[in-house]
Amino acid sequence: MDNSVHIDEFKQLFRLYYPLLCGVGRGYISNMVVVEEIVDDVFVKFWNNNSHRDVHTSVKDYLCKAVKNSCIDYIRREQKLLQRTSNIEDHEIVNTTLADLGENPLDYLIKAETEQQIMDAINELPERYRQTFVLCRLEKIRYEKVAQMMGITKNTVKSNLREALALLLKKLKNVRFTLLFCIF
Repeated sequence: MDNSVHIDEFKQLFRLYYPLLCGVGRGYISNMVVVEEIVDDVFVKFWNNNSHRDVHTSVKDYLCKAVKNSCIDYIRREQKLLQRTSNIEDHEIVNTTLADLGENPLDYLIKAETEQQIMDAINELPERYRQTFVLCRLEKIRYEKVAQMMGITKNTVKSNLREALALLLKKLKNVRFTLLFCIF
């Protein structure tokens, strides 16, 4: 396969797993900016080190474990920095966990699984519906711009989006309706 195929596959992996990996990171670190940087770094390392060629488990499991380990490494670095810059007795080291964030671990796992089901359903949409949905709902691009990008009319964008939502609702009938629209 040529490089462009690998790049397209990598872009698809990024779009597919980025929300899930950010959710995994939030289980360890409350600062979303830090979590996004960690997830970005995991993807960069995954691509630059050709790790994608050496995955012996599922890519999803590999990336989740990499984010988890990176978060743990970050917490350790922050704790060491805090120990060096202040007296441990004067300051309490903060470990951020799901419980610290006030989130029930079971609810977190259900939410992550639901998000994955939604992303799988989006990826199963016919190409034109999927592309319209991703641009309008995930990337939040205005209908006029999407129409211009796809070479179609604004009304066709609306029609594609309406069809995509109908198919998603049919595929995701087990997922709570409100959760679907909270995420998107």
